[in-house]
Amino acid sequence: MSACGTSNKAVPQKIAFSPRYTELFHEGVRTKERRQYENAITIFEACISQNKNDDAAYFALSELYGYVNQKEKSIAALEKATELDPRNVYYTQDLALKYLATNNYKLASQTYQKLLKINPRNPDWLINYSECLLKSNKLKEAFETMEQLQMALGETPEIAIEKYKIKRYLHEDKAAEQILLKAIEKFPSENELLAQMIDFYFETKNDDAAVKLLFKLSKSDPKNGNVHLTLAQYYLERGDKINTYKELILAFQCPEISLQTKTKSITYFIDKQVTLDPQVLTLANQLTLDHPTEAKVFTLLGDIQSKNGNDSSALAAYHKAIELDPSHYSIWEEVVIMEYEFHQYQQLFLDCKKAIELFPTKNKLYLLAGVSANQLKKYTEAIDLLEIGKEYAGKNVELKAEFYAQLGQAYFKNKQQVEANESYAKAIELAPTNQLNLNNYAYYLANEKIELDKAERMIKEVLTLSPNDSHFLDTYGWILFQQGKFVLALTTFQQAQKNAQKEPLILEHIGDCQFKLGNSNEAVIYWKLALEKGAKNAILPKKIEKKQYYEAVF
Repeated sequence: MSACGTSNKAVPQKIAFSPRYTELFHEGVRTKERRQYENAITIFEACISQNKNDDAAYFALSELYGYVNQKEKSIAALEKATELDPRNVYYTQDLALKYLATNNYKLASQTYQKLLKINPRNPDWLINYSECLLKSNKLKEAFETMEQLQMALGETPEIAIEKYKIKRYLHEDKAAEQILLKAIEKFPSENELLAQMIDFYFETKNDDAAVKLLFKLSKSDPKNGNVHLTLAQYYLERGDKINTYKELILAFQCPEISLQTKTKSITYFIDKQVTLDPQVLTLANQLTLDHPTEAKVFTLLGDIQSKNGNDSSALAAYHKAIELDPSHYSIWEEVVIMEYEFHQYQQLFLDCKKAIELFPTKNKLYLLAGVSANQLKKYTEAIDLLEIGKEYAGKNVELKAEFYAQLGQAYFKNKQQVEANESYAKAIELAPTNQLNLNNYAYYLANEKIELDKAERMIKEVLTLSPNDSHFLDTYGWILFQQGKFVLALTTFQQAQKNAQKEPLILEHIGDCQFKLGNSNEAVIYWKLALEKGAKNAILPKKIEKKQYYEAVF
């Protein structure tokens, strides 16, 4: 439609369009320019319904269908435009490209053959036609096409590389090598030719020649990261760690080396080395400086520090990773578990609360949030979190038992004794052999001075499996103390102390027994020791001052 200025070639015959039709067409053009593609499609389809012979309308529709990813309709419309105006080279060229993009190499080849009859020396057409032939496994014809292209343009590195690749596909390695050698002789500073030659030598097991060229290329193009990576791989395979890391450091400084490639290189060492070389940490630290906003870099650094046994540094790196990208639950889990292991309960509580907002069905977050809340004496919050979390434990009986055990502690500290007793009992019912839960329930009963016989049975069951555990012995001693068996309790506490290395609570309990046995001076000695070791009983200073036993306040 020449009146609309869309076709750059004359149409077979002039077609007169009504002013109304022309206005509709131009409205379609304006709508397309506003990127209102669906509306523009509707308008041009209306144009076609009025005039099925307007090639420009079909061409416009082809473009629009392409914008909305309707590939088949786009090709069909362009085919119709080309049919209506077969002399329009622009249409035909665009159609050939669409065939090529949709892997229809047969039709693409046929279309490029038509174009090459018009201009047999067009380099873009020759290159694309060669690609069609290659994809159709017509290798010899593809090589002839590249020869034709070389006649049109003269020798170029790009043509030499394409000819080399075709000869490799044909398994004519000698001919392929000669093509590259001849091209390198003519274009000695063309690094891509050298790179292809290096790959060829490595692939054909001529490592010495490859390395010789690598050194040449690294000198002529010192900022070529791929060269340094290849040299690093070469040295790695030969066990030369010094030069391996030297080349990796140089490669990492090159902007064309992607972050993914860098992290993949470091991950290789993490996976392969039992004890990481210090240079691996150096590389990772450099990545954090070069990519300070990339979470994956700090995750990688955390993995390295963790493998090196530097847990506090690992935690700091993981924490930075979730600050930058909080969407990965596995990193959150790593963080909260480490905070739990380090007894960082305040930070654990805060991080669990943040993570729960992001991952509201992850049961482990609720459990650790409840644990930290108990440790921070936030018992009401602990109860709320644990009651919700246990519903996400599903059929995991052991996990559900952990929730009930923590609930027992929270209810007990919150002076909700009925709920505490029910929760502890439920924990034991679900996991009757869980030593820690049995111990905690027994200790709770001892503190409450209720069902002491039951408490004694439970702790004795635990001690048959772990007879030297100081915490379990302390619980048994505390039950005996509450039963008034002070001599046996003292003996039990003293046995626990041998295994506990001056645990403050056990020291205080020994003092309590000494007091009950009439040895107040001896009692004060142990109470003072307990205080020095960080005992948490708020009433302990008063016990020392008054030389009097008072029940603990925590």
